Amino acid sequence: MKNSLTLLLGLILMGWLSFSGCARKPKPEELSKLSEARLSVEAAEKKLSELREERSKLEATLESKKEELRKAEEERDAIKAKLGGQQ
Repeated sequence: MKNSLTLLLGLILMGWLSFSGCARKPKPEELSKLSEARLSVEAAEKKLSELREERSKLEATLESKKEELRKAEEERDAIKAKLGGQQ
């Protein structure tokens, strides 16, 4: 994912250079837009990392709950078998 974001930033930079020409010094507006783009990429990478971490935690919780359910079903089946045998 980081490689694709780096590639995207590189393409944006190349496009920016091709549209701005071979000027000796970039305009302040262009530098501002590039800085904003970098900040956006960093924010997106951070958000992605946070969401992946949250997903991992939720998947672990889900597996734990599935295991609890399996144990409860086994206990229920054992109780049903005992009650069925007594009657």
